[in-house]
Amino acid sequence: MAGAGVFPALLLLGVLAGASPALCEDVTLEGLRDSYEEAANALRLRGRDISAKRVGTISRAVGHASLEARERWLACLRVSNEAEGKRLAVAMDGGRVLIRTDRRGRKTAKGYHTYAADWREPKLFIIYELDAEGRKKRKGLERCDGTIGGPEDVIRLLVAELRAMGAQNATSITFMGDGAKWIWNRIDQIIAEVGIDRARVSTCLDYYHAVEHLASIAEAKTFPSQIERRAWFDSMKKLLKKVPPAVFLAELAKSRRRGNAVIRREYAYFKANMAAIDYARLSREKQPIGSGAIESAVRRIVNLRIKGAGMFWKLENAEAALHLRCQLKTNNWSVFYANLLDGLAA
Repeated sequence: MAGAGVFPALLLLGVLAGASPALCEDVTLEGLRDSYEEAANALRLRGRDISAKRVGTISRAVGHASLEARERWLACLRVSNEAEGKRLAVAMDGGRVLIRTDRRGRKTAKGYHTYAADWREPKLFIIYELDAEGRKKRKGLERCDGTIGGPEDVIRLLVAELRAMGAQNATSITFMGDGAKWIWNRIDQIIAEVGIDRARVSTCLDYYHAVEHLASIAEAKTFPSQIERRAWFDSMKKLLKKVPPAVFLAELAKSRRRGNAVIRREYAYFKANMAAIDYARLSREKQPIGSGAIESAVRRIVNLRIKGAGMFWKLENAEAALHLRCQLKTNNWSVFYANLLDGLAA
């Protein structure tokens, strides 16, 4: 890559990895797409004879530099008007990844520490622009990031992205999720910190998650036959999508009075999320009712590379890989990497 940042970047990244910024980029991209062994094989086929160990060293160096750059960006946030006049959707969700923690004490005969591997939840968000029909706009504004930290850590990143793009000037913002408390309980905090007019904000419980909870009620209810159970379920699905929440809850309450603990629990779930299940209004306003974008992001960013059978990471390496894959899978890589080099040159 050309530009003033090339040689300073070479000093910071290449001292550890012994590679130019252009080679660092190629190696990192391959290492983000597949295991380091497979990345080394792919590079070898293109005439770059680099060991899997070196692929890992380069990828980790770029990843750690990107995390340092993210912290600098958070400390010196620049606000733009990128979101002005746009309709935005914001969704959050979590995945799973195995994190390795070395145990203290005696090492093995080969000089290695024993370790524990525990599941942690990487939390992701995606911000994207809506088209006139409420779908994700092709080549529209899109941002994605995540962290293996707690809810407050991912909210910090989300608030920064929203502020940086000037989301307070967006025409509307729809927050979507699966009903997890760590998401819903922080929406008011996000709105306040970004400075968004509450009148421009909608919340949406993912329709397909809502239907799963409705299915639990159908299974718990007593019906003379499976045909009648299915008929009730189909009727309630349509009702959920077509009428105001109060009307749907009134019909659902009939089941609650005759129901068991499962039905009472699921009724309480719908009542607690009443403001986020107004699918009729959301559909009229051409807003999304499904959180498929974030579920797809979790699959593409986490499941296809960071989570895998027998795969575990040190925490700092998993955090770096997560951040880099967020940039790669939302088509922001070219701008991201150029900015990374420029930042290293500063």
